[in-house]
Amino acid sequence: MPVCVHCDVELQPDAQFCFRCGRRADAAFEWDATTGERLAAALGPDYSVIGELGRGGFAVVYSVRDRRRNRYLAVKVMRPSLLTAPGLKERFRREAELVSRLDHPNILPMLFTGKAAGLVYYAMPRVQGHSLREQLDRRGSLPVKEALRIFGELAHGLAYAHRNGVVHRDVKPGNIMLDRRGRVTILDFGVAKAIAVRGGTISITGEVVGTAEYMSPEQAQGITEVDHRCDVYSLGILGWEMLAGEVPFLGDTVHDTLAMHVKQPIPDVRGKRPDTPPAFASALRRCMAKEPDGRWPDAVAAARAAGATT
Repeated sequence: MPVCVHCDVELQPDAQFCFRCGRRADAAFEWDATTGERLAAALGPDYSVIGELGRGGFAVVYSVRDRRRNRYLAVKVMRPSLLTAPGLKERFRREAELVSRLDHPNILPMLFTGKAAGLVYYAMPRVQGHSLREQLDRRGSLPVKEALRIFGELAHGLAYAHRNGVVHRDVKPGNIMLDRRGRVTILDFGVAKAIAVRGGTISITGEVVGTAEYMSPEQAQGITEVDHRCDVYSLGILGWEMLAGEVPFLGDTVHDTLAMHVKQPIPDVRGKRPDTPPAFASALRRCMAKEPDGRWPDAVAAARAAGATT
């Protein structure tokens, strides 16, 4: 099934517009059968492209075997229309170099980036497991203890990146993997920042880049300078969703959802999940403060206040 490149919802094959966000669906078809072949040519004979793992608004992901090192990689090929702004490919390369220096058990590193055969791509180790998105789609809400553990591991990974000058900007369940032991791994650090244009705004030719359900109010308003506290906000949204089985803000369109982040009061998760410990519920509310100054100063402080032991 084709996927809307703006909100990741599945579309009917003949759809001209996305039924959810209302935008044209033409771009959903820009990946063609030759992309995998071009990636194979770009990587060279030491790598074999096995097949497609998935796709979304930013990229299509391929499973690749590194024959020399006998390991499996996930290689993301960036959506071509995101890479047309002057200097954007160089910006992406620089950001990837910064992210490649991050060394934390809850962060998936970038191994290398490349630009060839008309493609821009980056490679990561392939995690054996499933995404938090898949977990939530399958199970709905999670047990409080499990949600708290995941919340704590996410917080520590994010805080480490923040201390090293890297802000994620697109924290969402699809960017979080759970390995076979349940350990959290955060994907795609630096990607949203790398494709940001116009002095730091997260927009491409006027389009919001990111996922509306998890965006901070400042991102939703297109504020040009955002810092680590936008990730703290998204962490709160994730914690809320793990407990409630749904996100706290969801409008009929992307623009409605963004407006809710800015204007709608923060709901108490205990209205959906009464067994949530008061400390956890309170920590989530502060994560989701409308103004950055009202949030926790860092993600670890949020985890400690919530009662996470990681």
